[in-house]
Amino acid sequence: MNRQKIGDEIYFTAIVDKKFKTNRISVNFIVQLNADNVAARAMLPFILRRSTSEISDFTELSKNLSTLYGAILDGDIRKIGDSQIINLSVSGLDNTFALEGENITGELAHILVTAVIRPDGKFNAGSDIDAFKTEQRNLIDLIEGEINDKRSYAINRLIEIMCENEPYGISKYGKAEQAGALTPEQVNDAYLKLLESAGIEIIYVGCSGADIALEKFKEAFSGVKRRSVPKTSVTVIKEAANEKSETEQKGVVQAKMAMGFRTGIGAADKQSAPARLMTSIYGGTPFSLLFLNVRERLSLCYYCAARFDRAKGILTVDCGVEEDNIQKAKDEILAQLKALQGGEFSDDELKHAAMSAVNSLKTVGDSPAGLELWYLGQICYGLDSTPEEEAKVLSAVTREEVLSAAASVSLDTVYVLKGDGEPENIVKVNNQ
Repeated sequence: MNRQKIGDEIYFTAIVDKKFKTNRISVNFIVQLNADNVAARAMLPFILRRSTSEISDFTELSKNLSTLYGAILDGDIRKIGDSQIINLSVSGLDNTFALEGENITGELAHILVTAVIRPDGKFNAGSDIDAFKTEQRNLIDLIEGEINDKRSYAINRLIEIMCENEPYGISKYGKAEQAGALTPEQVNDAYLKLLESAGIEIIYVGCSGADIALEKFKEAFSGVKRRSVPKTSVTVIKEAANEKSETEQKGVVQAKMAMGFRTGIGAADKQSAPARLMTSIYGGTPFSLLFLNVRERLSLCYYCAARFDRAKGILTVDCGVEEDNIQKAKDEILAQLKALQGGEFSDDELKHAAMSAVNSLKTVGDSPAGLELWYLGQICYGLDSTPEEEAKVLSAVTREEVLSAAASVSLDTVYVLKGDGEPENIVKVNNQ
């Protein structure tokens, strides 16, 4: 990873791997999650990808991309720790493979630059009101999609309750009601503030041509007026103050339970790798304690899995369960945690957990998108290790380190979603 500063809190990172035939360039605006403007920011990448400062028509832009061997301009919203990340990216063939020697990388970088930077206030989210309404509807659909997937809904509600006083408790898309009430003026204002004061990470992953893109972005951002850029931060709470619980009733056939635990272990802590293996042994594989005991041996759940959020040091367990078995499942999930903390796992189980984690890391470099997401995460975590370096660290984790990580786990919140006797309904907002 070669990362260099090209402006006020603007960085360009190049990851070159000759095995790729395509290149991917992304611009990532990093801001603290804020309930007041999260939805307006979430709509931005989907509006920005429809045009550039030079090509205002979506159809013409698509034709232009097609002539570049089917290049793709796309947008996304991500959430890492307490930060919301507004992502706009372009992907296309490397110059080496162009049939007539075209400078595809330069063209792609130019398209992305002109999509992100709209000089003289030319960006106007409402210039095509039909396009605005389409992307507004699409954003609402994304939010409703999470609501209608009851497993995702339960986990999101757990985090919302557990982290109600932290930015992490805010959805990366905002609420459907917020999205439905957005105006073009609000989205325009969100864009201008991002360009002025967000942390900006430009990431280039591909075969070659990083210098071509670097010069394009240096020149483009030299003309952007930046003001004081606040540093984004992440809060890692050491332990749960008290156990919170909430039960909600909706039209579901199968109840869902999600449990949130504090570990106090952030991504940059030495215990981060042991915490990840601890989570794997607990509920991260088909050979984990939760799967073998709660699901298989006792048949208390249809599924039961654990995940660890490195940025926040939060461990979550979620399961699908019959309502009559909710308390039994909770008791057994906690019993298996106690067993883990008591060292009731074998050296082979630790070895298999490490092998599983290492195998997962080996897939990171399979695509430019995978590497981009990896290094963006590392930047947000304040780290610079490669997947290979991370694999070595995980392989060296000891039993004692896993036990130390497990000892830090404390239950914070339990969320239960029960049926209400009514058929499951699809949520709609403002009749849209």
